[in-house]
Amino acid sequence: MTAPALCAGAGAVASLLVVVSARHRRPPRALIALATAGALALASGAATGQSNPVASTVDAFAKKNPTMSVLVQRLDPSGPVTVAAWKPDTSLAPASTMKIITAASTLLTVGPEFRFTTRLEAGPDSTGPGGTVSGPAYLIGAGDPMLATRAYSRANLDRLGTPLEELARNVRDQGTTRITGGVVVDETLFDRERMGPMWKSSYRWECPPLSGIATNQNRSNNGSNVASPAIAAGQRLVAALRKAGVSVSGRVRAGRDAPGGKIIGQVRSEPVARIVRFMNLHSDNFTAEVLTKDVGVYGAGIGATRTGTARAENLLLERGILKATDNFVDGSGLSHSNRVSASTLVGVLRDAHAHPQWGRVLIDSMPQGGEGTLIRRLRGPAVRYRVHAKTGYINGVASLAGTVTSRAGVPYAFAFLMNTSDVRGAQTTMDRAVTLLATGRADSAS
Repeated sequence: MTAPALCAGAGAVASLLVVVSARHRRPPRALIALATAGALALASGAATGQSNPVASTVDAFAKKNPTMSVLVQRLDPSGPVTVAAWKPDTSLAPASTMKIITAASTLLTVGPEFRFTTRLEAGPDSTGPGGTVSGPAYLIGAGDPMLATRAYSRANLDRLGTPLEELARNVRDQGTTRITGGVVVDETLFDRERMGPMWKSSYRWECPPLSGIATNQNRSNNGSNVASPAIAAGQRLVAALRKAGVSVSGRVRAGRDAPGGKIIGQVRSEPVARIVRFMNLHSDNFTAEVLTKDVGVYGAGIGATRTGTARAENLLLERGILKATDNFVDGSGLSHSNRVSASTLVGVLRDAHAHPQWGRVLIDSMPQGGEGTLIRRLRGPAVRYRVHAKTGYINGVASLAGTVTSRAGVPYAFAFLMNTSDVRGAQTTMDRAVTLLATGRADSAS
């Protein structure tokens, strides 16, 4: 079967899957497998065709570390050309390359320019003369992962935080001078699950507790996790309000907003494009997990991790990218139960390359050589500014996925998922392969 014929056949089955997915939340995995049977038959081991140093580099490492899923494709105008592969449709633990899928599903759900809006409301009958709110004010969470004090934003969020001080100043500027009933904090946009599914208990230090309203990434002033995200958010807002000249009496408590309330202040986040960039540059687990719940609530009406991951799967299914054995468990890649194939990650990157209105944001969100999580990798002059890639590492897993453009301007998408104890060897292999791509060593491979 020729490559165009294979693509046409896969496209026909993908169309059938989209029809099925309209009737079912997710079709049977056996049916999904139909769409990738041809690719599995052609790519069960190393790539065929003209030998090239990229394929040789992959094959040499695979001989000692066969639990890998690798795909490197040249993105030719006539269609993708595989220049190296090793079991590309085998789904393995992706570690933090899972954040590529989280970024894509976020951008596809709300768009790059979307901003989270956190509101402070007064009850429907509680506003009085002289700018007084006679009763509680209601702080309503919007799922903004970047809501923070300016001090925390400067120290930890690349100054991209959504300033609590700006919310307080907006309250004062709109005329409120006094709140007599304290602050009720509504975090019910999300469910009450504070951690990702199937995480080790120690991961509470890798990712603070999740909440529909989080301030300073739910870290306390000493760096530990806050006991109650809602109470911490309310207390920080009250401090900001008082500094802005708004008198607040009464206690802070968690609860629900009052229907029919009046907005007395609000603050908007930076665009999602910049939030996704922060997440991928630093591989920030908290941002990834909050965005996953955001995908659930803004895309399907339920702020739960399982809803967000299910929507991510469906988005990829609709594009003919999801593989039968893929299984998205969280948004950060912390869980060893996530399963993603190299073909899936390359499919997302290929789709991003083809749809720059959102895809350019995704690609540019990943660090280049020598920055972010690539601070010590891919720093050579031949590759540094030609690559955008997301790293991944958890125990027994090393991964790298992204795009690179050769000296001649030839674009590539690649994904390396290596479930091995030889993490250093895996990283060396990935970096060598990407550098070879950047120098044009696969530009003529077929």
